[in-house]
Amino acid sequence: MRRHFLFPLLYGVSFVSYYGTFVFVLIPVGTIGVALLALVNAMDAASINVHAHSKKTMNYTRLCQLLVVGGSQVLRETFDRIHPPERLHYTLSSHPVRAFLESLHTGDHGILDREQWRKLYPSMPCTVSSQNFDITLLMVLLRKVSGLTPPATGWNSPPPETDMSTEADIIRVKVWGNEVYGHGSEAFVDDLMFDRYWRDIQQTLIRLGGGRDGPHIDKVDCVDHGIGPHYQEILQQWIEVEGKIDQIKGRILHKQCLHRCTCLGYTGYL
Repeated sequence: MRRHFLFPLLYGVSFVSYYGTFVFVLIPVGTIGVALLALVNAMDAASINVHAHSKKTMNYTRLCQLLVVGGSQVLRETFDRIHPPERLHYTLSSHPVRAFLESLHTGDHGILDREQWRKLYPSMPCTVSSQNFDITLLMVLLRKVSGLTPPATGWNSPPPETDMSTEADIIRVKVWGNEVYGHGSEAFVDDLMFDRYWRDIQQTLIRLGGGRDGPHIDKVDCVDHGIGPHYQEILQQWIEVEGKIDQIKGRILHKQCLHRCTCLGYTGYL
């Protein structure tokens, strides 16, 4: 807010908010004073524009963090329900699963990097844990080695609004990841779009988490401006890998085989 006062005959006074700081400006009355006052007005308008742009940038960063942090949390919980942690190393050691994942690591796909492979197959297999899996790796495992069948619309298109299945919600997380990343060139989202994205993504994540993740997701409400590029980079990697996964046909593990792996500790051919 700006306030002007007139000193007798000679000077005017203006208080200006510039980048969040109030500045005291003494302006001579006359032609030069009019020019200076115009400059002050321009500075004030610039301050407002910077604030608005900063708010939109924060909106974008918050959405990225909601997807990366909140998304990882609920996708991990979904994965653990399918692959009980105490049996995970049996599943990953089964021939069809390991052979398929190895093809993603060493083959032409270039989907799994060395660090992700190390987390899947540590030196002590029984120590493998989904707690070490990033959102990209979780998506690969859910889509390709978890016996999930997508809706008729497939993995790449938004499912029908009436479909509240686990597969449909996983697809929604993927679709929103693409949409939010699509704003990356400008890295800002206005308030109206932010509210819509936040509500829809939050509801999906809470549903995937069985209603237990509301408080966790609600905590993602204020972030450091400097962390935005980090989350944007994670989203980029995720989107690139998703595109490569889409080119891989079929599923490696059906539900019946999955049951044998996790419940019987089977490590041979399925």
